[in-house]
Amino acid sequence: MLHGKIDLNLFLVLKTVYQEGTITAAAAKLHLTQPAVSHALARLREKFDDPLFIRHGRKMVPSAFCQKIMPQVIDAVAILESTLSDNKAFDISQHQREIKFGFRDILESIFFPSLVTDLITNTPNITINSRQVTKVEMEKALTQQELDIVIDVLMPTNDDINHTLICNERFSLICRENHPILEDLTLENYAKASHALVALKDSKIDLVDMALAKHGVSRNYALQCEHYFAATSVISRCDMLLTMPNAYANLLKDKMPVCVAELPFEVPHLPVHMYWHKQAEHDPLNGWMREKLLKIADELLN
Repeated sequence: MLHGKIDLNLFLVLKTVYQEGTITAAAAKLHLTQPAVSHALARLREKFDDPLFIRHGRKMVPSAFCQKIMPQVIDAVAILESTLSDNKAFDISQHQREIKFGFRDILESIFFPSLVTDLITNTPNITINSRQVTKVEMEKALTQQELDIVIDVLMPTNDDINHTLICNERFSLICRENHPILEDLTLENYAKASHALVALKDSKIDLVDMALAKHGVSRNYALQCEHYFAATSVISRCDMLLTMPNAYANLLKDKMPVCVAELPFEVPHLPVHMYWHKQAEHDPLNGWMREKLLKIADELLN
């Protein structure tokens, strides 16, 4: 509980440290010295009787109490700042930041050619840092601001994680050019063929195998690996088949001598979602990037 007078600028410092993740970055953004930022945090720690942040290496990780109050703090600061802005539109050119993504390699290949080319041309002040993140790691990485946005398949999350549907991706067959199966693409011939399987470390359920099981059929795997590009390179030179998301299959078709065809059986579509922490809901840069990704997804995946 707060007692007595308190400098409201302290909450601006709190918000900036929370969003930037380090004292150094917060000080630079606020045009303050690092000792001044540290002193402001010390005053708030005394008022709240809470550490607010715990240092992990160079990162300042918010305490449970800090995470609890930050949505209100961010909203309150935004309201105060809006009174001085004369309702000016958000100007991305006035901001410089690295946006941290959690993307699998297939999503980098789909999104980055359009996204990064546009950023370099129009907003070179915004840079991208992307890495693969497992489902287990995702919530922690978003909470601790190690990542700003994650795009992955639909998965259960806690109430602190916001998400929205990007697309419902369908699966297609990909094989070498002039493959015999293209002349008679049936479920029976599909099942008889040798297959390459791309399986990620944290993937336990395969929608294609589940669909085949309903027909009493299973696949014979001659290759199992973690990357579609490598698997496609292999199947372009032999008679193995590969079943994969359609958008990436068509992208690879333009780079290798392969064909893309519809599967001879029904496979449920794969819902792909974009995830971000609720603390970033009103962050204008995060919101700007989410809108940009949704637009690219609509053009390329839907």
